[in-house]
Amino acid sequence: MTINMLPIFVRQNHNTGRKHLNTQLAASIVLLFFLLSGMNARAEPDKNYLRIAKSKVSDTIDLETTSIGALVFQKNMMGHVDLTQLESIIDGKSLVLEFGGGYVFNWDVSLFLGFGISAGYNSGNNDYITAYYPEAGIVLDVTRKFGLTVNTKRYHHLYKENEAIVTVGFVFRN
Repeated sequence: MTINMLPIFVRQNHNTGRKHLNTQLAASIVLLFFLLSGMNARAEPDKNYLRIAKSKVSDTIDLETTSIGALVFQKNMMGHVDLTQLESIIDGKSLVLEFGGGYVFNWDVSLFLGFGISAGYNSGNNDYITAYYPEAGIVLDVTRKFGLTVNTKRYHHLYKENEAIVTVGFVFRN
């Protein structure tokens, strides 16, 4: 039956790790976004967003982020500036300013691929930090003024190890 192919309806094996369950839940949410994207998700060439996003600590990721910033789409290009609070169990709290840009694929949802840099201050270690990261994400316009965003970044040279995070958030459009 076709419905058994959807991850949310698959019977869970008790030996399956928590990470696999979280992956199935994320895949189900993304699938739901694609099913609902027929409402008003067509990307327009020029859009400005206010983005509020958050990531959580998991079993394998020590870093939690909270960010607020601007996300701009013009034609097939994307740019963003974010003020981000990083919180690590090992390295403490940091406040960083992030800049980035990239390319946007305008389909039913706006998929973007890009690159960014961040610079800030770690109050836990009393040290300045810098990092660079590739990123990928989607923006789904639910209404003319409101949408959802999911993106992933892989910070390089942030602390001693590279950190990969996934953030989920809201976008508000002018």
